[in-house]
Amino acid sequence: MPTEVVGVKEVMKGLSFIDEDMYKRIKSAIDPLMRQVEATAKGYVPSNTEVLSGWSKPISSQVDYRPFPKYDANNVRGGIGYKEGQNRRFKNGFQVENYVYNISAAGRIYETAGRLNPQGRAPFTSVNPGGGTLAFKAAPTARRKSRSTRSYDSNNPFAGYQFVTDLPQLTKQPSLKGVRSPGKKGQGRIIYKAFAESSPKIYDAILKAVLATAEYFNDKTELKKVA
Repeated sequence: MPTEVVGVKEVMKGLSFIDEDMYKRIKSAIDPLMRQVEATAKGYVPSNTEVLSGWSKPISSQVDYRPFPKYDANNVRGGIGYKEGQNRRFKNGFQVENYVYNISAAGRIYETAGRLNPQGRAPFTSVNPGGGTLAFKAAPTARRKSRSTRSYDSNNPFAGYQFVTDLPQLTKQPSLKGVRSPGKKGQGRIIYKAFAESSPKIYDAILKAVLATAEYFNDKTELKKVA
């Protein structure tokens, strides 16, 4: 027997409506929250006197190498901003990409230093005659300290350790149901710290936007029975 399918056009129009409505609702919901993340992050930028004294000193114009980025609180704060990103619609969905960025080199260092090496880079690495390598992060004896200094081309072989351990602890992202953890990539001291505090509200706002679309669609449509 022939089968007649009815209501296909209506269903497709409904799906298009859901997609468009949800897209607008999500953008509208997270925009003010992400702008608040931007403002909060700027408040977490330390002043020049709150970082290691040598980091904020002027860089000599006579150096013939790429110097370590000088820290300046105003530049770091000014380098933080908010952008909507590539918000795009696809055939089977959409992508909403809103983010807070930091274009300051010193700011990015302060943000993420210590992610991979919580105590900084090892002062030096030397080849072990018996195989493998030896790395020292501390100097329990004067003899070992002098050996470390000779084997490492730096005026302060423990600079990495001193730099990282002087910084505040990295803030991790909270564990949220249904949200995949970013791991170490989500740890930080400025933007990531601000986002960690606001992420529960942001994800909750996204969920509410999705539910609002579903409720609105259900209220505006009805199931028609074909006799």
